[in-house]
Amino acid sequence: MKNGNKALLALKVTWDSLAVLLSWLLAGYVRFYIIPGGRLASFDLFIQLSILVLTFNIFFLSKNGLYVEELEHSWRKETSKLIFSSFEAFLLLVIVLYFFFSDKVSRIAIGLHYFLIVVFLVTERSIISSHIKDSYRKGKYTRRILLVGFGQKLERYEKALHSRRTQGIKLVGQYDGVGTHIGGAKQIRALTLREAVEQTQPDLVVIGYPGNEYEQQERMVAQALDLLNEKVVMLPSLPESYIGTQISDFRWIPLLTLNAADMGFFQKVVKRLFDIFACSLGVILISPFLLAIALIVKLSSPGPVIFKQKRVTKDEKIFTMYKFRSMRTDIPEGTAHWTEENDPRVTKIGRFLRRTSLDELPQLFNVIGGSMSLIGPRPERPELVEKFNTEIPGYRMRHRAKAGISGWAQVNGWRGNTSLERRIEFDLYYIRNWNILFDLKIVLFTFFRGFVNENAY
Repeated sequence: MKNGNKALLALKVTWDSLAVLLSWLLAGYVRFYIIPGGRLASFDLFIQLSILVLTFNIFFLSKNGLYVEELEHSWRKETSKLIFSSFEAFLLLVIVLYFFFSDKVSRIAIGLHYFLIVVFLVTERSIISSHIKDSYRKGKYTRRILLVGFGQKLERYEKALHSRRTQGIKLVGQYDGVGTHIGGAKQIRALTLREAVEQTQPDLVVIGYPGNEYEQQERMVAQALDLLNEKVVMLPSLPESYIGTQISDFRWIPLLTLNAADMGFFQKVVKRLFDIFACSLGVILISPFLLAIALIVKLSSPGPVIFKQKRVTKDEKIFTMYKFRSMRTDIPEGTAHWTEENDPRVTKIGRFLRRTSLDELPQLFNVIGGSMSLIGPRPERPELVEKFNTEIPGYRMRHRAKAGISGWAQVNGWRGNTSLERRIEFDLYYIRNWNILFDLKIVLFTFFRGFVNENAY
């Protein structure tokens, strides 16, 4: 580990430790000195337990990757990890206190501690993040990267390093052993990878070759194993439609599991509770509005108020989706296809409902019932799913998540009669990167730019 990385690690561990201890001691002080009924002896025990609390929290912060330096910082991901790590430490603490100190530590103080630790950790990590960004601009903590190889994937990686969200990076050069040059990277002339590393002194070595250059890639990987102080990563030749990967070993044979990304039990519970709470609250708040739309639909054209249609959700299960009816009932439904501009099947009021996505509001009841989620890939009709599964690589991967009322593709404009490939790309990105803050972000985006869309007919 280079000096800059060590300094950042020390900075994060120090401030995290201070945040944990301060939240614990402040919670104890409030309980035993401000709230009536506290005892001095209890506060003394509270102080003694601070080392245990600190150990639990630092362990889970480390386990969840909060001391691993990433090329692209995401406040949303970091905050989600902080909340989850604190909750894991909180649960372990509650279990230990229950068995060994059940009548000696205040439950009020423990609950207050969890609230404070989340606030303190998120605050101090935001301050550290601002400090790091400012240091990057001054040339401090710069990560030096050496590219090894050539080909389209490595070129895309090289371009991504110049993204405005990727800061504090210096591309020291590109080496492949045969003289092939990519992008704007400086070509390093050396006989071996070790010699190239000695010339450039990188913090990170990135290896990437086309699929037909397996032997050359294998040689470079073999040389990379001889490096001691540099982190080495590979750009695998994988299709874009994968969901996630997981590395394991079977009798010393490394295995790369594809499509391994999935929510853990805790994440599933959090998402489900969020769905139930948000949609139940939504139904209560907009119930007069729902009744008004139902009345307008009923009076505007003959037919039922609610349109029911079979759609496909997680694990390709078929369910009945609800919408406010927006089409005439005297036109045969025919072959499944998306609506088009000036579609004769759509009623006048239906056109407005579809443009503003108000026809989707009955799906709040789908979410409460469990067949859908508030956020997720939009569900398609079974016949379209069957067709796309055979025609579009990776389409089936969308069904690793429960279908949603809104989604990452929709708030970015990929809805209606738009590129299906782009929609899949955004849906898979959502599945790979899910966390509760991502859902909240999409909810906000839905309000500000997701309801009205020019591609909704």
